[in-house]
Amino acid sequence: MSCIKNIKRFLIPNDVIVTLGQIYRYIGNSKQYADEVGSDRERVIEQTVERDAYFLGALLKLDISDARSRLIITKDSNPRNREETTLYNLKDILMTLQKRPNQFGIQSNDILNITNLVFSHATTPVRFDYTSADKKSVLQSQNMKSKRLIIDEITEEIDRLLQGNSFEKITLYLHYFIDFYNIKPFTLHNELASLLLLYLLIIKTDIEAFQYVSFFQLISEDYHNFQTELMNACFNWQEGYSQSLGFIRYMMKLIIKGYVKTEEIIKNYKFDQNLNKTENIERTIGNMAEVFTKEEIRNIHPYVSESTINRALINLRDSGYIKPVGKGRSAKWMKIPRGYQND
Repeated sequence: MSCIKNIKRFLIPNDVIVTLGQIYRYIGNSKQYADEVGSDRERVIEQTVERDAYFLGALLKLDISDARSRLIITKDSNPRNREETTLYNLKDILMTLQKRPNQFGIQSNDILNITNLVFSHATTPVRFDYTSADKKSVLQSQNMKSKRLIIDEITEEIDRLLQGNSFEKITLYLHYFIDFYNIKPFTLHNELASLLLLYLLIIKTDIEAFQYVSFFQLISEDYHNFQTELMNACFNWQEGYSQSLGFIRYMMKLIIKGYVKTEEIIKNYKFDQNLNKTENIERTIGNMAEVFTKEEIRNIHPYVSESTINRALINLRDSGYIKPVGKGRSAKWMKIPRGYQND
């Protein structure tokens, strides 16, 4: 039973209203954020999408090495197999959703098309699944109903509510995601389709934090709790008694976290513009723990190029301040105590 069709029974508690007020204040700063990064905004979005593609690929457990993933995502390396093609297509779709969000709506055909674009190389296309019809018919073929019709009924109700200013948009869209996740409208890849829908819904609510911060990185870093809250929201969904409030609260906090990180990034971006970038990275490393990773540096300076980070690491290594520990994906760096620099 659809959350959207029962949305009038959902009462938004005071703490969620307060959080929504914070989110809308952040949304009001969107122009300020864009002005701060200026002409670099396109590059900022592209780098954020690259991180989204990387972490979404990890969530899907694509069997691709870390080195190949980075080549495909950051260098547009030609994919060598189906898994790599899926990742390559994912990045293209995410880029389209970020830069041209109006190219797709949230209706059934839109999500089907997005999912099929990701798996354009697959031999079996994604199609709408069927479920039992509400009324029984003499003909067996008439006892089944396309799930496309169910999704279309829900999106029509969403349009009606939005046009009548009858319900807050962010909360409404999150309930639509819960419905979509439970309906599982497609014959294949419903999990990915649901995540892509959630990404699109967030974009369409004018939440621009995820132009600067990777949405799927935040989910990936807390995936257990994301799944727990989603499963709680799915409990008794079929009976029309979905416990959605916990998931709504979780997503609101995730959005706030995205905006807090956005403001940190904007602050660091302005600071980087006024300093020698290599020296700034070296200063950051000086303030880090004794053992650190390149990924931790990227988290603090997401828009500084890979070559600049490598240059700073090599400078400090050659000066005897740090040394590499391990190789490949698990590689780390360790600070060398001053008394041992010449050992």
